[in-house]
Amino acid sequence: MTPKSHGGPPRSPSPNRSLRLLLGLLVLGLVMLASRALALPNIGMGEMILPLLGGLFVAVAIVLIVRRDRADRDALPPSRRNRPDQGTPD
Repeated sequence: MTPKSHGGPPRSPSPNRSLRLLLGLLVLGLVMLASRALALPNIGMGEMILPLLGGLFVAVAIVLIVRRDRADRDALPPSRRNRPDQGTPD
């Protein structure tokens, strides 16, 4: 006998887990940016402030875009939520 499937759509990772993964990857990117800049012989900490602030701004923007997109998708009815994107409306 085989176990019966629950019949629902496939489960996605929990929002908390995927948000932690996204934040972890963004922090790792900022650390890589800082370590790369510090490895150059002619760059000091003062010259790293602007690239780090820019990287932090981009990371925050990515998180906000992803969270807003997920909230918009969760607000849709289940029949439209899993349908492929049809592109930009006219």
